[in-house]
Amino acid sequence: MEQQRNSDAIIDLIPAMAWSTTSDGMLDFANQHFLDYIGLSLCDIAGENFYRLFHPDDVEYLGCEWRIIMASKTGREVDGRIRRADGEYRWCTLRQKPQMDEAGNVLKWYGIVLDIEDRKQAEQALRKTKSALAASEENIRLIINSLPVLVWSARPDGAADFVNQSWLDYVGLPAERILEWGFLDLYHPDDIPEMVETWKRDLEHSDHTQLKGRIRGADGHYRWFYFSGRKLTDAHGVVRWFGCNIDIENLQRAENRLRASEAELRDSEQKLNLIINTIPAMAWSCTPDGQLEYWNKNLIDFVGLKMEDIEGFGFYRVFHPDDVERMRVTWEEIVITKRPNPVDARIRRHDGEYRWFNLQQSPLLDADGNVVRWYGVVVDIEDRKRAEESLRQSRSQLAQVTRMTTIGELAVSIAHEINQPLMAIVTNAGTCLRWLKDGNLDLEQARLAAERIVQDGHRAGDIVSSIRAMAQRSPLRMERTDVKKALRDVLFLLQAEMQTRGVQVVTDLTPEPVEVLGDRTQLQQVLLNLIMNSAEASGHDAQAIITVRCAYGPTGDIEISVSDMGHGIPAEQADRVFEPFYTTKSDGMGMGLSICRSIVEAHGGRIWVAANQPCGTSIHFTLSTLKDMAVD
Repeated sequence: MEQQRNSDAIIDLIPAMAWSTTSDGMLDFANQHFLDYIGLSLCDIAGENFYRLFHPDDVEYLGCEWRIIMASKTGREVDGRIRRADGEYRWCTLRQKPQMDEAGNVLKWYGIVLDIEDRKQAEQALRKTKSALAASEENIRLIINSLPVLVWSARPDGAADFVNQSWLDYVGLPAERILEWGFLDLYHPDDIPEMVETWKRDLEHSDHTQLKGRIRGADGHYRWFYFSGRKLTDAHGVVRWFGCNIDIENLQRAENRLRASEAELRDSEQKLNLIINTIPAMAWSCTPDGQLEYWNKNLIDFVGLKMEDIEGFGFYRVFHPDDVERMRVTWEEIVITKRPNPVDARIRRHDGEYRWFNLQQSPLLDADGNVVRWYGVVVDIEDRKRAEESLRQSRSQLAQVTRMTTIGELAVSIAHEINQPLMAIVTNAGTCLRWLKDGNLDLEQARLAAERIVQDGHRAGDIVSSIRAMAQRSPLRMERTDVKKALRDVLFLLQAEMQTRGVQVVTDLTPEPVEVLGDRTQLQQVLLNLIMNSAEASGHDAQAIITVRCAYGPTGDIEISVSDMGHGIPAEQADRVFEPFYTTKSDGMGMGLSICRSIVEAHGGRIWVAANQPCGTSIHFTLSTLKDMAVD
């Protein structure tokens, strides 16, 4: 017994968890190191109570293993989880060995418990690492084989030692037919010499390679590929080349087509340049901000300047000094608004003569509506300008003839109108003489009669002045004109005619002053023609009323209308009444309304016809106000 206690004391000093059981497996000893580890006394775990130390999930397994060991009488290691004093289960390995008698019977079992938690965690981490590595390798293999390019690797001597699945699928051959130098059999014979030379040169003198060549596919057709590879050295100093071949057949064909297209484009540009410089027209182009970048040869020859003299904004120097500022303002507005606006200007010819040209432009827009370039032509309109001036003079003469015709038609009314103040003058003169006779002298009455003579004389003079102004052929005079006063003068002239016809003229005028920049005589002719047309269209009844309105329109323009309740203008003829020589009258010339339109448009306005309800016609026209009217 004393010897047993000494043995137990020695075992307690061993820095390991030691234990012993009876021959039938009942725990009868645990050293102090073991008891301290589990935080229990020997009484708590003696006999079969030691199973309480194991993790519930491990009890059945460890009990089965312990029974097998006792039956076989052979010790071996068994792993399981034991609860430590702090309640944490830790992996441990249990080692045991039997003490036998001479007959081979087990007298006692001895063993130790080793904490292998750290080893288990390391093993688990290693398994996870190996699993992740295997998965990563599988993913890399899957990725490499799924890439739509031919991936390869090669040894330092240039022989291939790996090709991916895309390589095998493209050429339709097993890997052993491609590896080493077998890939050369798949290259186009015409490409091999240059490709091999480049490959060997890069193997020896570079760490990367780039080249192009054709590879034969499983269908027997060659396709162009781009080769790219790089030399890599791993941590062990092993050198390998890695690279890929990218199918560029479509790109190569596109490049070939592009080169062919570029050649065709150059030919087309040469032909186009020849055409542009040969056609009898002057063409130009500008950058999006309006700077000149090209004028064709015809235009250069016309102005007699070099391209560098007029490029950019230097082209303004070719215009007449009086047109430069107007051209600058117009061109800047066109560039900002991106809307073409043909404009006329004078350009100096190489001999110093200025000729009129019409400059037309058109923008080339991209998908977003931005100007890529401006293109245009310069058209000589000198002859047209002269023809227009001749036409303007002819129209002026025709307008005078029309006025004279109208005055001739009004001759009876005008004579009657002048006769009235003349008869009044004669009557008042007789009255004045009567009051000056002896015996009947009355100076006050004589003075009043003399004043009436003066008034009637002025009245007759005004009538004559109005007729002379309407009849005389005077040049266009754009000046400040009171529209309401001009209308009153026309109505004064037409007063007797309207009375004769039994027509009443009613005015509806805005109370504000109405002033325009225009030619008084021409504007009076418009009013005269329109009122006379309405009078001729009116009957001799209660509806023979002509209404003249004058007011400011919604856009600030002055709008004047002459309306009647006459027989009106048929709807199918409304669009043609302003055409020259077109008339709805049996004895008309067809020039009255045409002249009216020319005069109104020359004053910056427009004129149109509208039907009245239930009958009659209104002719409207607009004029720009004095502040809005610009003079060329």
